[in-house]
Amino acid sequence: MLAHLIADFILQPYELVQLKRRRVGLAIHAGIHALVTAVLAAAILPRWWMIIPVVTVVHYWVDAMKVGHGPERGPWSLVAFLFDQAVHMAILAGAVLLSGLRLDGEVFYRSVTLTAILRYAVPYIAVAFAGAILLYQIALAFETRLNPAELLLTRLRVAGMAERMLTLTVVLFAVPWWWWLGAVSSVVQLGVNHRQPRRWVETVSGLTFSAVLGLLFR
Repeated sequence: MLAHLIADFILQPYELVQLKRRRVGLAIHAGIHALVTAVLAAAILPRWWMIIPVVTVVHYWVDAMKVGHGPERGPWSLVAFLFDQAVHMAILAGAVLLSGLRLDGEVFYRSVTLTAILRYAVPYIAVAFAGAILLYQIALAFETRLNPAELLLTRLRVAGMAERMLTLTVVLFAVPWWWWLGAVSSVVQLGVNHRQPRRWVETVSGLTFSAVLGLLFR
C-alpha cells in the first residue's frame, strides 16, 4: 500500500498524468510503481521476483483501460476515482495472498524503528498527498468552487496537507479527550465559509478522511 501511495500520489506529477495518454507514459508509471514496490517489499514479500512483475503488468492494464474514459466532472468522476483506487487495493490484496501472506498478518523489517516509520508513513502520505487529490475530486463532483484546480496550487495544497496531518497526528497519538484539537482548524474554516455551504463538503471530507485513518492506524 505504501508503494502504491508513493508511486500514484507522490511520483506521478501532472506531466506524467498527461503523458499516460500514450503507452510510453503508462510504461514509465508502471516502471516507477514496480521499482518502488521492489524497494519496499522485496525484504518482506515471499516470491517478490515473480509477484511484482505480475502486479506491474496488471497495473499497466488497469491504467490503460481508464485512459480517455470516464467523466471528468460531476459525481460520477468521484465514483470513477474511488473505484479505480478500490481496484488497485484489490490487486495489492491479491498479491499479498499470492505470496502466501495473510491480509491481517503483520510484517517486520530488521529494524523496529524502520518498521514503525514505514507503518506510519502510510496514513501520513495518504492524508497529505492522496487526500489532496481526493478533495480535488470532491470539488469536481460537487462543484464546491468555481475553479476546483486551485486546490492543487501550492498555497492551498500545503495548507490542506498541514490541516489534515494535524488531525491525523492528534487522533493517532493523543488521548481521546484531546481529539477536538484536530478539528479546530476545520471549525474555523466552516465559520469563514459560512456563506459558501458547498465549501463545507471539502472541510468535512478532509476532517473525516484524516480522523478515520487515524483511528485505523492508532
